[in-house]
Amino acid sequence: MNTFDATRKHYNAAGVHPTTDPDNPRSQFAVDRYKDHLPKLIKPGMRALDLGCNAGRFTFAMEDMGARATGIDFAEIPLLHAKKVVQRRKSQCQFNIGDIAALPYKENSFDLAFLPENNGYLSYQILESLTVQLKEILSDNGIFVVIMHDELVKRAGEESLPERYDVQTGLMGGSRTIPDKGTYASPWYFWTVAFAKYIVEKYLPLEKVEPIEENRFLLVFRNKKGNGGL
Repeated sequence: MNTFDATRKHYNAAGVHPTTDPDNPRSQFAVDRYKDHLPKLIKPGMRALDLGCNAGRFTFAMEDMGARATGIDFAEIPLLHAKKVVQRRKSQCQFNIGDIAALPYKENSFDLAFLPENNGYLSYQILESLTVQLKEILSDNGIFVVIMHDELVKRAGEESLPERYDVQTGLMGGSRTIPDKGTYASPWYFWTVAFAKYIVEKYLPLEKVEPIEENRFLLVFRNKKGNGGL
């Protein structure tokens, strides 16, 4: 089983947690964390893509902010739940199953792409592949919004890090145990804000980096097609 399928198996096994269920009040904390930031980026009617949407917590939130929102994820179980929420809410959100490394969208399909704190699951190569795709999929002047931790800040002084860190790939951890279900692939990579900027800025100019709270940062990159881009 390849890494993609093994990781998808993990997320299907994990299912929908109260903190990721859009219909559970316990999930609202994550949306509220960005209430002073994300609404400023959402314009009425904007076509927004939630990358790695799980059960659609942020997808529905962006719709509430005025966007025409779409979520994509590779795990079927959370997406099935999201589609049930669509029916209950009579929402216009769309949900697609797919791979971030091979997005199933045409040129100029979206005005905003949102990667909320899940870049750690992406290898360095996959984030670069994603950015190359977004260069085409985003409209001219569209934005790529990344919210992330800086692992160097987070783990400075952590004595066990050298034992877990793969210097060639940046991989820090590769599995997660779910009680009563088993152990599943769950890769996590060592990302810093500086390195994320370095990779994405090859294709999308950086507009701003804004601290949200301690060791949580919002990065906004803007697509420039009209002048030939970078």
